[in-house]
Amino acid sequence: MSIIDWHTHWLSPRALQTLSARNTAPYVRAKDDSHYEFFVNSSVLVKTLPIGPSFFDGPTRIAHLDEVGIDRQLISWPTTLGVDPALDAAASRELFGQYNDDLAALIAQYPQRLIGVAALSTSDIAWSARELERAHRELGFIGAVLPAGAFLSAKSAAAITPILEVAQKYGSHLYLHTGLAHPSVPDQWSHAPAREAGTARWLLESTAQFASAWITLALSDALDPYPDVSFQLAMLGGVLPYLAASIEARGLKEGLPSQLPRLRRVYIDTGVLGSNLGALKLAVDVLGAEHVLFGSDYPLGPSGPVLAAIRASGLAPRQIDTILGNGAQLLQRLPRAA
Repeated sequence: MSIIDWHTHWLSPRALQTLSARNTAPYVRAKDDSHYEFFVNSSVLVKTLPIGPSFFDGPTRIAHLDEVGIDRQLISWPTTLGVDPALDAAASRELFGQYNDDLAALIAQYPQRLIGVAALSTSDIAWSARELERAHRELGFIGAVLPAGAFLSAKSAAAITPILEVAQKYGSHLYLHTGLAHPSVPDQWSHAPAREAGTARWLLESTAQFASAWITLALSDALDPYPDVSFQLAMLGGVLPYLAASIEARGLKEGLPSQLPRLRRVYIDTGVLGSNLGALKLAVDVLGAEHVLFGSDYPLGPSGPVLAAIRASGLAPRQIDTILGNGAQLLQRLPRAA
C-alpha cells in the first residue's frame, strides 16, 4: 500500500529570513545556525514555536519518511501561525510568492516523495487567483492551502470567488487548515477567547472554526458552482462529527432530507489524532472511512506515532486500510490538478 501523509508543513529558508525582519508577531528569531524561535500571532496559542531542521531541511524530511515507512507527503504552509491575517497585501504577496517558488524547488529535488499546495493571501484575492493558476501551470502543485476562516460563512466563501473559479478550472485540491483569514474577508471571528486554560480555549476555538467551515462547504449552496474541487479539513473536521447526529435529528424534525450525504462531500484528516482515538472512531462512523485521509501534522510531531495509533485504533482492518489508502486514490483522481 502506498501511504501519503496529507497533513505536513514546511517553512522555506526565505520565509524564515523575511519573517526575521519583523518586530511584531508573527516574527522569527534565530537561536543558532539551524534553530529558530517562531513568535506566533495568536492570543491564546503557545506564544513561541521552536523551529528546527525538520521544518526546513529536505534531507531531514526524506530521512523521516524512510524511517517511518511513509511513501509521500503533501506539504502546506502552516496557517496556524497567523501570518496571513497580520500582513498587508504587499508583504503577503512577497512572502507567499517566494515560499511557493521555494517549495516548487524542494519538490523538484524529490518529485516521487513530496507533493505541494500553494500558500495564498486572503488579503489580495485577485493576486491569489493568479498565483493558484501559476501553481498549477508552472509549479506543479495540486492546489492550495487556505485558512478555515475563509469559509466561516457563505459570505466569506463568496469573497474568495476568484480563487474558487481558478480551482474549478484546474480541479484543485483545497486544504483548509487552522486559522482565520485576513480581516478584509467577511465574518471573521474577532473576539479573543478567554485566556485561562489557553491551550484548551484555542482548541475549542479552532475546532469550532473547522465545524463552521464544514457547514459552509456541505450545507450551503456556496460551493455548488465548483463540483470539481476537492476539499480537505484538518483536525478531523473539528467538532462537527460530535454535532452530526444532532444536525441530522434536527433536520429530519424540520422536514429536511438527511444531511449526512452532504456532510460527506469533504475529506477530513487525522492530524489531531495523537491523543484522541475516540474522535477518529466517531468521525469514521459519521463520514465513513473513505472520507478520512491519513495526516500526521509533521514536523510538529513525528509521523510514526500517528500511523501506529491508526493501526492500533480498534477500527476494522478494512477501515484502517481504507484510511491509509485514501490518499493514493485521491491523488489518482486529481490528474487535471497535477
